Amino acid sequence: MALENLKKWEKELNTCIRCGYCYENCHIFKLTNWESDTPRGKLILAYGMINGDIEPTEDIAKKIFECFYCRLCEAGCSAKVPVTEILTDVRQVLLDDGFDVEGTHVEVDEDKCCGCGICVSVCKPEATTLKEENGDKLATVDKVKCEACGVCTVACPSGARELKEGYEVSRKELDAKIDKFVKEKLPDDAKEKTVTFCCNWSVFPGLRLSVLPFEDKESNKTLVTMCTGRVDPEMIVQAMRDGIAGVLISACPLGECEHDANYKTLRRVLLLKKMLQQLNIEPERVKLTWVDTNEVAKLEKEINSFSEEVSKLGTVTVE
Repeated sequence: MALENLKKWEKELNTCIRCGYCYENCHIFKLTNWESDTPRGKLILAYGMINGDIEPTEDIAKKIFECFYCRLCEAGCSAKVPVTEILTDVRQVLLDDGFDVEGTHVEVDEDKCCGCGICVSVCKPEATTLKEENGDKLATVDKVKCEACGVCTVACPSGARELKEGYEVSRKELDAKIDKFVKEKLPDDAKEKTVTFCCNWSVFPGLRLSVLPFEDKESNKTLVTMCTGRVDPEMIVQAMRDGIAGVLISACPLGECEHDANYKTLRRVLLLKKMLQQLNIEPERVKLTWVDTNEVAKLEKEINSFSEEVSKLGTVTVE
């Protein structure tokens, strides 16, 4: 195994003081609570492999390939260790050595892929390319480069791309959470039900550090989506059809999205509002707001204000 190629990172790995600040906002760790799923734990695994203390296995490779590249671990690292750069190089070494495991990266259903190339145009990390196979063009994902933002899953016209289930961010899992919320019985004096989608890269991690009165109050359900570029019009309309009276999207401010997806979200919301008007549905039932990291108070104000506005509109009927 070409682990010697990772020797260049020994200084940085020795710089890590194992404090644990890196996993306070780690989505994977929040799901499993396993030390080996934390950025710190993955760095320790990498250090052990480089020094020959442990042998690479499929289980270790799977953990290394589970990362949503929010880079919040680096933001919280007092030692300034380039965690994602190190783990990306480890991914490449493991993949080159035959550890072709499943992770958080986007998966492609080749039977559905039409080879249009739209996914290539929206992938900022350049993780998607088209390959020739039996005279046809098919999209393929570089498992090392893919940052699992999921923007391409919304852009794909044939539904050939999706994030792997099991991390609570796939389309099916988000739909299931909305469906469960719709079925919950509320007090007679409760406001109309609303759903808030929050970007994992910006404000949502701050919500997890505190118990906030608005986060999961009875009339609003706050959901994390890896990137608001994944909130497509179909998901919003389906939520309204199921009984949700309004949808609020909390996106990174323009120019600050790692994937430039908030521009795509803005265009989609503007088009959706026009479509809702044609269906005689108030466009005010969908709102896009810009909330930066640490602006939890602003998000609270936005949710409360939106909830009041939607309650005045009453229930919605989508044919």
